[in-house]
Amino acid sequence: MPNLKIVKSESKDEFEASVRRHKRRRLFKWGFIGFIAFWVIVAVYLYYQNLLYTEYVIVSKTAREDSEKSQYIGFNGHVLKYSNDGAEAFDGTNQKLWNVTYEMQNPRIATCNDMTAIGDASGTRIYVMDIEGTQTSIDTKLPAVNFCVAEQGVVAAVLDDGTAMRIKLYDRDGTELAGMKCTMSQSGYPIDVSLSPDGTLLGVSYVRIEKGVMCSTVAFYNFGDVGQNEIDNYASGYDYNGVIFPQIKFLSSSSCVAVGDHKLTVYHGDQKPEETDEIDISEDIQSVYYGENRVGLVTRNGVGEDSYMLKVYDTKNKKHTDALSQNFVLSYTDICLANELAVIYNDTECLIYDMKGMTKFSGEFEDPTLLMVPTKSRTKYILVNRNTTQMIRLRRGRSVL
Repeated sequence: MPNLKIVKSESKDEFEASVRRHKRRRLFKWGFIGFIAFWVIVAVYLYYQNLLYTEYVIVSKTAREDSEKSQYIGFNGHVLKYSNDGAEAFDGTNQKLWNVTYEMQNPRIATCNDMTAIGDASGTRIYVMDIEGTQTSIDTKLPAVNFCVAEQGVVAAVLDDGTAMRIKLYDRDGTELAGMKCTMSQSGYPIDVSLSPDGTLLGVSYVRIEKGVMCSTVAFYNFGDVGQNEIDNYASGYDYNGVIFPQIKFLSSSSCVAVGDHKLTVYHGDQKPEETDEIDISEDIQSVYYGENRVGLVTRNGVGEDSYMLKVYDTKNKKHTDALSQNFVLSYTDICLANELAVIYNDTECLIYDMKGMTKFSGEFEDPTLLMVPTKSRTKYILVNRNTTQMIRLRRGRSVL
């Protein structure tokens, strides 16, 4: 008979133990790979966060001819050019997004994300455009002394009827949605208005005189379901003595700021905003800039003629945090808050800081620059002058790590 090799079969316990060992080895293997991958991602993130840029390269350059009277603003990574006889929006490659013709003595612009509203100072017609070029217009019938727009095209306009001021809301087709009358003896004179991005909340800064003292009120109106249960859609309001708030601005659907001559107030809430913070500013405010959940105030720092202090406040939480306090010496024309950066520039020079105060870029432009527009990338910007539109990319230098 042939020799037979007898193989002893594993018991059930031994088999299950073998399976457990195999699962542990796989778990350890993938856990180790995940651990390494996590720290690689962290290292790459820190490297790019701490990367310094020493120059820029021109990615694209497109010729353009504009009138000397044309003015430019940036909005949501695009460029808006406007003058007395029309406006045009274009991207970083000079590709036209939309255009509108009109005749205005002093055109004013309001934007919210990709939505734009244009009206003449004290005119009675407001043009509304979305990024696709869809154009509608609103006939306010009364002179509009101020207006703002929400991201879906709702417009709030402050109108002068001669004896009182009126605030009216319109949809983008011109249909009146709501209105209120404002008198100096009751609510006060509305000096600024702001809509939340979704168009639900309207913030109004009023000024009035009581017993010879200048007083202000910051009021909020809710035009959503919650506001339907309130008298005149009034949601909340706060009174202030001896201070005027020339600017009010929604930074998101649930956060808003009012900027006074020596005071910054912060409000939170997507239904009935509440005052959550009040910041006293000892220096004279030179200019104000806004970003998502951030407001930047520029004051003199007392050192020299072109020496300034930029303070950026983070308003995402109920109590503000000082995101950035940065001294800089530059006769600036504009400041942009985007991508966790503060971009300060004039026609020849540019400074870029991150929110830790690190200088990310300091350099000169090759051509005189009228407008610098941040894109979604931290390293790409649109530069506009009278003759060209340029897309530039900051060139990597060295990391401080």
